[in-house]
Amino acid sequence: MAGKPKPLNVEAPEAAEEAEGQAKSLKTEDLLAMVIKLQKEGSLEPQIEDMINRINERQQAKKKSSEELRDTRTLQEALHRELDSLNGEKVHLEEVLSKKREALRILQLHCQEKESEAQRLDVKGELEDLMGQHKDLWEFHMLEQRLAREIRDLERSKEQLLSEAGTELPGARDVEDPEPPVADPEAP
Repeated sequence: MAGKPKPLNVEAPEAAEEAEGQAKSLKTEDLLAMVIKLQKEGSLEPQIEDMINRINERQQAKKKSSEELRDTRTLQEALHRELDSLNGEKVHLEEVLSKKREALRILQLHCQEKESEAQRLDVKGELEDLMGQHKDLWEFHMLEQRLAREIRDLERSKEQLLSEAGTELPGARDVEDPEPPVADPEAP
């Protein structure tokens, strides 16, 4: 038998395998045709027939292997397409996730701003309430001081009138106001 033929051009490994397979197939077919011719003539020995059977078995196995290889390559291509599709979907989902995270971050900032504004308004309201209470207390205190001054002034006027009236009318001093005098909280 002859050795393996060497390909003249260096091509892709698949193309080289195919060309080599076709060359072997042609040689095998020629050899098989010659064996069949000799078989018809009846000049073949039992060993040769055994070789023919082995060649036929190997050809069937090769044919089956070629079909399996073709099916495997088809499956591989389909899996590559599916992988590319899944990678594209992954990129798309990562973009969507990134956008949603950014939207979430913006919403959280917005919520924080709203909470800060609400707290500021609460503090402002409390401050206004305290200022109003302080103003009311101050006004009350001022009225109390004014009232105390007026009471003192009236008591002085009363004493002065009583002392003037006492010099003019004897016994008028004994008549006093039935109510006790109000003590001035500011007086020493």
